[in-house]
Amino acid sequence: MPKFPRPARVSIVIPLQRDEKLFEETLLSVLENQTDDCQIIAVHNGTYADPFELSDEVSFVTARSSNLTDLVRDAFDVTSAPFVHVLGTGMRAQPDWLEHALQAFGNPQVGAVAPTLIDRAGRPVEGAHWADSRGRFCQSRSGRAPEGTLRGFFVNAFFVRRHLLGNLLDAVAPAMSDPIAVSYAMGCLMKRAGWKFASADGCCIEAEDALATADDSDMARGQCLGAIRDRVLPGEPVPGMAAMLREAIWGSSSVGEMIGMMRYRNSLSAVRRAIDPDSVPSADDRAHVVNLPSSQTQLHRDAA
Repeated sequence: MPKFPRPARVSIVIPLQRDEKLFEETLLSVLENQTDDCQIIAVHNGTYADPFELSDEVSFVTARSSNLTDLVRDAFDVTSAPFVHVLGTGMRAQPDWLEHALQAFGNPQVGAVAPTLIDRAGRPVEGAHWADSRGRFCQSRSGRAPEGTLRGFFVNAFFVRRHLLGNLLDAVAPAMSDPIAVSYAMGCLMKRAGWKFASADGCCIEAEDALATADDSDMARGQCLGAIRDRVLPGEPVPGMAAMLREAIWGSSSVGEMIGMMRYRNSLSAVRRAIDPDSVPSADDRAHVVNLPSSQTQLHRDAA
């Protein structure tokens, strides 16, 4: 009997960010370590010529720009698997990295998963995910965040349910394309909708030579992230003045960012236009639709 390919379980999106050599190293690491139920998508801004003729194994997508968020957004329409994995330029997949990450989705409340980023010696490095510290929003972390803190993924390396990623992309307008702002907005939107975020300790990705996402501590950052938090999670407590000052002097923040956090209302109008918090259904609503009998599920979808 003829053998048919297995349906894709995960769509792996590899965005080309500036450095073709690092991009090809990332692509090669995925091809060497993939399972036979992966869909591999390489997305670029039209400058990559596929010199190794990989079109039989890889779907190449041309995006509107080389901005990381635009690359992910334009690759999404080509994805077909129930889970999407974004792996940024310069990151190198390791054996069994997919299995360790996808296991976390056994919990239907988990919407997204962050890998463990490591250096060549296997030591964890920052950039795996973020959490809000006592004096700063969207602080990069290398390990588990304190229990109860708001946290989420960065858009250069994450796993997510495809339907949820579609909702998140619908909720955040293309005009908001800064990767840090988009990462923070998506985490806030997930928390608002009741989706859980998990860290996959066994899912290791080497990231020592990866292109770092620009994350300048300045007034614009403080204003933008403060406005996002107020727009999506208006009831969440915010850092106090003393905590922000300590973070600005001894931590990863700056006086400019602290001032921006206090003046976040200056950015609220733009953020209100860019984010629609009601575009992301709750985890409970999604579970209700999935558990309906097939005829009721179709009626529910038609009504939506």
